[in-house]
Amino acid sequence: MLGYDQPWEERELSLGHRDSSRERRAWEDGAARVLDGIPYGAVWVRMPRFIGDSIMIHQALEPLRAAGIPLVAWGPPAVAEMFRGSDAFAGVWADGPERGRPWALRRLLRAAGAQAVIGLPRSSRALLAAWLARVPKRVGWRESGGLVLATRSLPFKSAGHQLDRYRRLIESCFPGLPPAPARPFRPRPEAMAAARVAIRELALGDSYVVLAVGALTGTKRLGTGVWAGLIQRLRAAGIAHVLLGGAGADQAQAAAIQEQVPGVPDLTGKLSLAGSAAVIAQAKALVGNDSAMSHIAAACATPAVVVFGPTRPAATAPVGPQVRVLRREDLPCLGCGLFLCPVPGHPCMEAIAPGDLLDWVQLVLSKA
Repeated sequence: MLGYDQPWEERELSLGHRDSSRERRAWEDGAARVLDGIPYGAVWVRMPRFIGDSIMIHQALEPLRAAGIPLVAWGPPAVAEMFRGSDAFAGVWADGPERGRPWALRRLLRAAGAQAVIGLPRSSRALLAAWLARVPKRVGWRESGGLVLATRSLPFKSAGHQLDRYRRLIESCFPGLPPAPARPFRPRPEAMAAARVAIRELALGDSYVVLAVGALTGTKRLGTGVWAGLIQRLRAAGIAHVLLGGAGADQAQAAAIQEQVPGVPDLTGKLSLAGSAAVIAQAKALVGNDSAMSHIAAACATPAVVVFGPTRPAATAPVGPQVRVLRREDLPCLGCGLFLCPVPGHPCMEAIAPGDLLDWVQLVLSKA
């Protein structure tokens, strides 16, 4: 078993008592190994359902990747689809019927010879399964059963940025790893190819800007009028652009934007999450809300301007080499955290000047 307080270079990820040749062969010959490429004896990373948080976790894991530690992304199907086939993880496991059954999860982790489970959502399910499976290293939040079920736990409620919180938890399990420079996230090659086809069909060319309309809550969305004003300015400047987002509310806002400025290239609801990430990875810039798409842009090293209103950039801003946060700093209600805005006109997201957004886009493109 790994020693927690030894420098990393003095120890190795030993398979030890968990590795029998028969168990390894059974796993590597099984369908899970063939379909998803999950190596035996890896570190399983339990992902939350929130895409932005999963991206920050991906970023926090960089020192483990640099050290050659095999990582498995384990989480909801949408998160698994985004990471599957990329070089970010050695393998991916999407939740199935076993998700809510601790004993079934126990069998899964034992069959895979998991050497560690890092439970990053605020749920005890993954830690309980790891404890039942006798996984040697179990890491999680104290408020989510970590005090009892984990071999290392930290309080979730702590100051600072969410990415730093994830990093601290991971470092508590793997101390001594040197910092590693972030590598841009790239979705699987098939998603990149599908994105190129979609971009070509819309005649966007090689230099286009993504307009990411989505957000988890309505109060975090830029107003439709702001988007329309920006699009008018982009057209006048001859800058190619495309609407991007998911189904449902994102498509509804895209339709509302089309009513004000007809003929906008639109990919909302038309691509998988990996496909959307691939469009972002190949873009020259992104304009977005505090949302999953903005976090993906940061991880892909795509320049992004992210508009914040009811949420706090100090806690959840995307982290990347070229991320700019734009806010109406004159408003006393910034960072309210409310799901319904009591201020007439919702000024923090409805009264953003489209010209300010255009200025940033033009600055980024001038440096490209």
